[in-house]
Formats: sequence, structure tokens, C-alpha cells
Amino acid sequence: MYPLLRVVYAILNLFSFSGLQRLGRILGSTMYYILKSRREVAYKNCEVIGFKDDAKRIVKSSFKHTFSAYMESFYSKRIDQKFIDEMVEVEHISGKPFEERGYFMVSAHFGGWELAPYFMTKKLCLKGAAVARKIKDKKVDEFLIKQRANSDMEYIHHRGATDCIKEHINKNHSIGVLLDHSSMAKDSMIVPLFGIDTSFIKGIPLLSVRRDYPILPIFVLRKDHGFKLIVYPVIMPNKTLKPKERAFDVAKKINETYEDIIKKYPDQWYLIHKRFKRIGDKNGNLVTGIYK
Repeated sequence: MYPLLRVVYAILNLFSFSGLQRLGRILGSTMYYILKSRREVAYKNCEVIGFKDDAKRIVKSSFKHTFSAYMESFYSKRIDQKFIDEMVEVEHISGKPFEERGYFMVSAHFGGWELAPYFMTKKLCLKGAAVARKIKDKKVDEFLIKQRANSDMEYIHHRGATDCIKEHINKNHSIGVLLDHSSMAKDSMIVPLFGIDTSFIKGIPLLSVRRDYPILPIFVLRKDHGFKLIVYPVIMPNKTLKPKERAFDVAKKINETYEDIIKKYPDQWYLIHKRFKRIGDKNGNLVTGIYK
């Protein structure tokens, strides 16, 4: 696995950024027909988010965006200030910039998510860490972390990440997380998303409440040429609520930003993931979700 990965990186590093994007779109178009089970998941998700009538166009486009994101990751080490200045713009939904301090930078598998750490640190001057899943193959894991990290953003593994996250909070750093995927029952609270009570990983909402640490939702929208960082208003824990209610409220507000950005750009979301794999029943337990 590791030697093959090194070869793939060596080959794809020969491609220009536009070449990688074209390759991603070609792969996405091909995988739409090959990955039948994932295609069915994408159609089901498209129905859930309210786009059943336009599902075919959206799902096909989503496959292209998804594989473009994969291919763009091979360019990450070549990103410089010139690339940032020419290719990345910022839109503040609130109409004004956020305060310069540490945040939980909450994003999603949306648009150009693989490049998010570079864009957020270099364009928004945020410094800290990003939480990522650990890959079983140690050499592959170490290699990918080295490729993804930059001078302002290190990577930490999601399992046992709490102590490391607390260290960054103490330094007033920002911590990047993607919270739009399904999670295991033991790690979850139940929060509505597109009208379905479903799993939501509880660690970040709980830490936000305990440390009174703000949430900054940011999404990397892919445009015809370049990207736009869409920055939503800061989410703060509501101190008028009880602690458990505060954590639920934070998670609910995060999901509301997901709903808003996905409704606007449904094809840029990672539709092939089984987001509603676990849903809440009438007794408040997580059970088998909506997929056959």
C-alpha cells in the first residue's frame, strides 16, 4: 500500500492544478456508473435533502466534485501565497469579518474540503490543528499527515484527541473539524438534520460548552475558477440553557449551517456517504438508518 501510494503521489505531482481537476471530473463521471451502491446512497441522500426531482443531475455533479476534491489534495504541498491570492476569495455571511482568536473551525465534506486547512490558515490567518481519522497502515498514515499539514496547521487523530485539543484551546488556537458524517452510537448525540433525528458526534459541542469556545462554520465552495471560503456567523454556547441543552443547541445550530449551505449547493456535498446510517427512534436510541 505505502509504496503504491508514493508512486501515485509522484505521478500526480506532475499534473497542474487544472489538470488534477480535469482528472477528478473524469474519474467522477466514470465512478458514477461503476460504484452502483454509492450511486444509490447518493440518490437517497438527494431525496432527503429535498432534490428528488433534480436528483440525476445533482448526483452526477456530486461525483465529479467528490473526485475533484480527492485529486486536488495531491496539489496541497505546492500551494503558495500566489495561488491563495489568485484562487481563493472570502465571503462573510454576516457581512463583517470575525474576531481574531481561536475557534472550532467546523466545516464539511463539501466543495474543496481537502484544501480547507491551507485556505483557512493562509487566507484567514488561523493557526492550530485539524482532526482527522487515523489510517491503520502506520506508514500511509504518517505520509498523508505530512502531505496535509502546513506550518500553521498540524493534524491530530480523532481517537484520543481530547487532550491535544485542550492544549490548543489553552494556546487560543483554532481546531478544524468535519462533523457532517455519521458517527458511532457511543460517540453520538441525536440531532435533527433535514428533518431526520440522526447521529452527531458529541465531542466538539461538549468541549465548546465546557470551555466556552466558539464555533466558526466555514465551507470551501468550488467555483468555475478557484474557490470561495464562505464564513458563517460565530456560534456561541447559550449560557441561559442547562449544560446538556447547550451542547444540543450548539450541535443543532451547526446542522442548520449544513442545511443552509447544502440547500444552496447540493451537488458540492459528499452525497455518496451514508450520513443517515443511524437515526433516532421514539425512545431516543440510535437504530439502523434509512439505507437498505
